[in-house]
Amino acid sequence: MTEPDLYDPAYVRRLFDEMSGSYERVNLITSFGFSRRWRLQAVARLGLEPGMTVHDWMTGMGEGWEPILGRVGHEGGLVAIDLSAGMLRHARRRRASRPQDRIEIIEGDLLELDLPAGSADAVLCLFGVKTLRASNRDRFGAELARVLRPGGRFSLIEVSVPGWAPLRWAYLFYLKRLIPVLGRILLGNPENYRMLGVYTERFGDCRELAEVLRLAGLDARYGESFFGCASAVWGSRR
Repeated sequence: MTEPDLYDPAYVRRLFDEMSGSYERVNLITSFGFSRRWRLQAVARLGLEPGMTVHDWMTGMGEGWEPILGRVGHEGGLVAIDLSAGMLRHARRRRASRPQDRIEIIEGDLLELDLPAGSADAVLCLFGVKTLRASNRDRFGAELARVLRPGGRFSLIEVSVPGWAPLRWAYLFYLKRLIPVLGRILLGNPENYRMLGVYTERFGDCRELAEVLRLAGLDARYGESFFGCASAVWGSRR
């Protein structure tokens, strides 16, 4: 049997469509709440102000919306983008619960949408870049630089592979072996959750992504959380 192309947008879409019914609770429980903490850190790095327009790329279920909307206020706006219809069904329910906020949801492949240039004061991407083919990260960087207004800010964070060997082994074992078991218990497909560990192992951390973004003309800083179990890159358009 031919191995699937893990980075084909159709494969990624199907994977997250299938996980959408269990993803939020599995993610919260298996990360021991760290995923929420890391999201808050990523949003805080944007330095958001009232009235800003923020793009949330690979938004999933909209788990990162609350701290964004709390900062930009009703006069600000949020553009949420994802290719998974299953995940966006949950995001639309979240939007319906916040009728006072300006939230636009766009379903599609981020790299094929041709978003308006200079349309974002800030761009957030939470735990999504690892599903991009390495050869497409240049396109991602170019699109980020194009969509941000001059001086606009960005913040990205990913579950990552720690540098210290004992922790790296234990963490990958947890991601690829134990989380799938917990996914099954919580009514998810364990193979789907195993794939998240595969993406993480192949991605490594955000160091190379930071260099890609610098080459795209962005000021980019790199940092780690919890001994390298998550890594981040953030900065601004010059």
